Amino acid sequence: MTAAVAEVFQRRAEPGAALAEEAGAIAAACHAMAARFHRGGRLLTFGTGAAATDAQHVAVEFVHPVIVGKRALPALSLTGDVATLTGVCAGAGFDDAFAHQVRCFGGPDDIAFGISPDGRCGSVLRAMECARDRGMLTVALAGGDGGALAGAVDHLVTVPSGDPRVVKEVHVTAYHVLWELVHVFLEQPGVLGREVTA
Repeated sequence: MTAAVAEVFQRRAEPGAALAEEAGAIAAACHAMAARFHRGGRLLTFGTGAAATDAQHVAVEFVHPVIVGKRALPALSLTGDVATLTGVCAGAGFDDAFAHQVRCFGGPDDIAFGISPDGRCGSVLRAMECARDRGMLTVALAGGDGGALAGAVDHLVTVPSGDPRVVKEVHVTAYHVLWELVHVFLEQPGVLGREVTA
């Protein structure tokens, strides 16, 4: 029994430690995100399956900060509107579910934030390609080696695990760190440039 318990924790220890090793990459992503918010940009989040709820979680954290005194920032989850999702999927197919919305809502000052447990989700990849074509900042969380998202986005945070439960657990930590560091950059005068939006 003790060995089995230890194995469960060990399976999570290495991927969690690997997140700390990506501190520089995470900070770079947060600085870029803060710069877009600073210019008046919005965050568009998306993912499929369990990652869809993570995308909604990310959006609500930015729109309605749970920490008193933190600035609310414009964010929209592209996973929450069932009518739009099913309508797009019925017409254009599932892989276009988020790309269609990125084309409608996204602009060059905005941020596309995708979550894929293995980096191989077609709808997330297509949305990222569309976002890059529109000049948006692209940030993604993935598992394993990043899959197709590796090289397809501006900033990629990977969890080196093939276990989707472990990937999801580390992703939760990762996006809370992203949220917090974005606010750290926004709260530092002069770090993001002269033009400021309210």
